[in-house]
Amino acid sequence: MILPFYGPRWLLTQSVGATMDDMRIETSNGGEIVTLDDWAKLYDTPKQRHHWKEHRSAYSAAEFMLNRDGGAHIAARASQALNCPVSLDRAIPELELKFDGLGRGRFHDLGIYGKTESGQSLFIGIEAKVDEAFGAPVQETYKAAIDRQYAGESTNAPERIEGLLRRNFGQSDVSRFDVRYQLLYATVGTLAANADRAVMHVIVFRTPLYDESIGAKNYRDYLQFVELADSQPIVVDDSGLSAHRLMIDGQELVCLYEYVDLY
Repeated sequence: MILPFYGPRWLLTQSVGATMDDMRIETSNGGEIVTLDDWAKLYDTPKQRHHWKEHRSAYSAAEFMLNRDGGAHIAARASQALNCPVSLDRAIPELELKFDGLGRGRFHDLGIYGKTESGQSLFIGIEAKVDEAFGAPVQETYKAAIDRQYAGESTNAPERIEGLLRRNFGQSDVSRFDVRYQLLYATVGTLAANADRAVMHVIVFRTPLYDESIGAKNYRDYLQFVELADSQPIVVDDSGLSAHRLMIDGQELVCLYEYVDLY
């Protein structure tokens, strides 16, 4: 088992010709986001309000993008992993992309659209973390869904989970039931953008609320998933970036995992 890496504080570089092309940050309805207050409005509902807290993932993603030149950093990382220049056009927080016909779609913490130098369309699905887990294990989620069905509740959750297991691993056997459920739909939810090139980028923000032991457990969970999937490591010239190429449901997906200090 590969132990969790703890790379150095990132240094912003425009590697491999990454550019921003005046990337616009906007809501799903097209409204422009310029300030933290603009971003906070996305969470101004009783159900969502608890997600907006300083030093937690949603707030940290907003601060990173608005105040730390995060878009340029993400563009550089994508260029590095794809080994080609990329440009980013627009970013949408809390972007929902439907990936099957069985319920709500995948909500990306940040969905970013762009293109490669050769003109291929590009989508980057950002999963922002501080020390939040990748959801419950599949076995717990699946059992809860079956229990709801037996109790008479109408739910497509068991069928969705079985489909996600097949799409990620080619089969839905019990050996995959220990993986974290969120990772199953994060991958297909990224591919659901139907871009020529797709990148799933996990950014773990080390803030004053970051818990080292929980962060290490999350990275082990991520590696377990990558190792069970049809994946190959991507060699990158940076010890602070973990990169893999996965084949998900017959499509290529580049997966990145890194830590970013936000103190």
